[in-house]
Amino acid sequence: MKTKTDELAFKLQLKRLGGDEFKAESLELIRQVDAQLAELDPKNKAEKKKITALNKDKDALNTRLAKTDDILAAIGGQITEAEARELILKKIYDLVTHELNRYLNAEKRRLIAVVENLWDKYAVSSREMESQRAETLKTLDGFLKGLGYFKEVP
Repeated sequence: MKTKTDELAFKLQLKRLGGDEFKAESLELIRQVDAQLAELDPKNKAEKKKITALNKDKDALNTRLAKTDDILAAIGGQITEAEARELILKKIYDLVTHELNRYLNAEKRRLIAVVENLWDKYAVSSREMESQRAETLKTLDGFLKGLGYFKEVP
């Protein structure tokens, strides 16, 4: 995880800043190694170990330079001002679209709730309500007749 995080950070830095700084640092180190190698005598046994170590370091720096170029090519090079502007505008567009959709969905939910409320209120037809009313009145008349409050007219 740490390796991938470091690799991603390196790629982001290359994408933002380009490879010139990294190359300059590596080239400076290679120049220093070459200067040290020039001062050493390959015939001296004690200095041979140092020469071997410096050559390994130089190879590692050359590999680092090549890797930087490869990674820079793989990620498409340094980001240009136009690409950066486009990415920023796309990010703003995505944020605005997300917020707009959030507001629209909230309004849709409110509208659906109002329509469902109206449906619940008016789902029963007036004829059905009138028939239920008539049945209820018949039942009430039966109770009232049974209690003696209502007498039939001959």
